[in-house]
Amino acid sequence: MLAGACILALLQAVPARAQVDATRWRSGLVTLNQGWLVQDGDDLRWTKPDFDDSGWQTVELDDLGAAEPGWRWYRIHVKLGRNHDPVHFLVAGGEGTYELYINGLRQSGAEIRPYLGARRPTEQIFTPRTEDNDLTIALRTHATAMYTIWHLPLFLTASIGSPDVIENERETLEGERLYTLIPSIAINIMIILAGIGAFALFRSQHGHREYLWLGLFLSLLGISNGLLYSASAGLLQMAWNNMLADPLIYVYTLMQIEFTFSFAEKPVNRMWRVYEALILVCALLNPLVPAGLVPGNLYISIEGLVIFPAALLLPVLLAFWFKKGNREAGLLIVPSLLPAASTAMFSIGSASIFTGWGKLDFLANPIPVGPISLQISDLADFLFVLAIGIVMFFRFTRVSREQTRVAAELEAAREIQQRLVPARLPEVKGFAIEAAYFPALEVGGDFYQVLEQDDGGQLVVIGDVSGKGLKAAMTGTLALGALRALAAEGLGPAAVLMRLNQQLTGTQNGGFVTCLCAYITIEGDVTFANAGHLPPYRNGAELPVPCDLPLGILAGETYEERRFRLRTGDRLTLLSDGVLEARDADGVLFGFDRTRAVSARTAAEIAEEARKYGQEDDITVLTVVVVGDQARTLEEARASVAMG
Repeated sequence: MLAGACILALLQAVPARAQVDATRWRSGLVTLNQGWLVQDGDDLRWTKPDFDDSGWQTVELDDLGAAEPGWRWYRIHVKLGRNHDPVHFLVAGGEGTYELYINGLRQSGAEIRPYLGARRPTEQIFTPRTEDNDLTIALRTHATAMYTIWHLPLFLTASIGSPDVIENERETLEGERLYTLIPSIAINIMIILAGIGAFALFRSQHGHREYLWLGLFLSLLGISNGLLYSASAGLLQMAWNNMLADPLIYVYTLMQIEFTFSFAEKPVNRMWRVYEALILVCALLNPLVPAGLVPGNLYISIEGLVIFPAALLLPVLLAFWFKKGNREAGLLIVPSLLPAASTAMFSIGSASIFTGWGKLDFLANPIPVGPISLQISDLADFLFVLAIGIVMFFRFTRVSREQTRVAAELEAAREIQQRLVPARLPEVKGFAIEAAYFPALEVGGDFYQVLEQDDGGQLVVIGDVSGKGLKAAMTGTLALGALRALAAEGLGPAAVLMRLNQQLTGTQNGGFVTCLCAYITIEGDVTFANAGHLPPYRNGAELPVPCDLPLGILAGETYEERRFRLRTGDRLTLLSDGVLEARDADGVLFGFDRTRAVSARTAAEIAEEARKYGQEDDITVLTVVVVGDQARTLEEARASVAMG
């Protein structure tokens, strides 16, 4: 009934200049795209129903083309029948780019906003007053430069009709607009989740930074594309793309470069660092576009040209590394093509659209995949996530196996370490013996032992294997096993070192062992022999012990002994070169003077002082303090030996 009344009213009463096509009226809806009058400029008198607009140019609202910057007005006249039922007016126009006036009254819900508040055309419904039979509809428009750079129209369509039908039309238009967004949002959420998964891998394998770079790349890629297509569908303001999503393109391209080199375990060379700097410089151009300092068309073209080398050269680089023997690099060749290449293609297609060239527009347009349409970048990114998931699964599995093997080796090495540096030292009557040890790695090459002799004396040994880690610890174990066997023969320090040197020579693959051997009698006499180790200290003063060649270098080397006397209260300090070679942030060594100054302290204090200064090597300190009456100790020791 309403549709019939409206059709009759429009056929009889609509002025010719309104050009309302009543024949297109369907189910209570008439489309008002034809018959609009347009005028450049801005004058609020143009809202008045009685303003003479007969000199204005006639246009079709749905055929305006891309919006042009500046102020512009559109007017149309509609005459309704008397006592008409309520009608609603639907406009699909750029949100934030227009104001609507009906019979001179501004309608709420439509306003002109600055660039940050503008969106692509969306659907809005307005309600004219029921008592108005003659409607003069005026659209006051203003498109900013950042709106026009997208080449979006100001309006897509306008309709008038019954409330229910207009609401159905709005829902239809909105569904068509948002339907293409669903696969993009789903794919980019999947990409972000994949990025979170990469962060989880990095947390479990902290030493492999390729997981970190991949996590950053995927997360930023998903965020950037998600913001772009949400803005393109009108779900967000366009500023989200221009001010955030677009600069992220440069950032995630950097992340892809870092990931590629880290995955292949290669350092980023100078040429690529220069390229990365160029990418960052181009990213700085982005804020200049809204300010009008850089033309948008030029910026889009630069973006495509700058990103394109990453899409082209990274796969070539991976192929080169694969040819050189890096098998895992070959797995990454095809996946690495997809993200940067699709981004470059989209930028080139956008540049073709924005410059009006038109020949490469298809690169920025969605492609049909069954019942839905997908952006090229979404399809490429989806395939990339699938491919990189397979690649990283194999990488993670391999690394996990290696970590398990290394963990087993470290566990074995820790057991070896416990033999090299005993947790508890023997209690020696008349002496207080203390040791402190800080390895530079999980396992160190320093060792020390206190071995009791048959006559009640003590053989005190401290040594340092060249190198660090498991290999040094194994060498230390070999030296320690030989040392214990030699100590059982009751040999003196020089003889012990000479025999130990014979066993180690030719077995170290170019390495060597420094060792300081001391024999302390129950009377307090101490005899030293030194194979390339740091000299001992007594009460803060260096003892003049000859320094001979380290063990394992030259067969047949002999070692000189030097004897000293210890009295009650004397402190004897033996330490490794990790104390001497500690280095601060400026590269200054701890050195001999500082070592001499702290040598009269306890073992724990000396080691901690060097460690806090700046540890670079294994730190080992062993101190022997004469604490008892040596005459009484001697008497008790001899009685003990006689009873044994």
